[in-house]
Amino acid sequence: MATSEERLKNKIIEVMDDCGLEEDSPETSKEKFAEKLAKAVIFEIKNMTITATAPNGTVTIISIT
Repeated sequence: MATSEERLKNKIIEVMDDCGLEEDSPETSKEKFAEKLAKAVIFEIKNMTITATAPNGTVTIISIT
């Protein structure tokens, strides 16, 4: 799966909407927002395709952890 700006944008909107419903604790809302946003960004990073050229040919990155 390739990285998707649209998918990430939609996930950010979803996280913001979800946190906007928080009524009890602004601190909890902030923590929830940061956690969900971090997970969405990491998901996109782990699903990106990277192609690099080296003197001896193409380099394939096997995993991003």
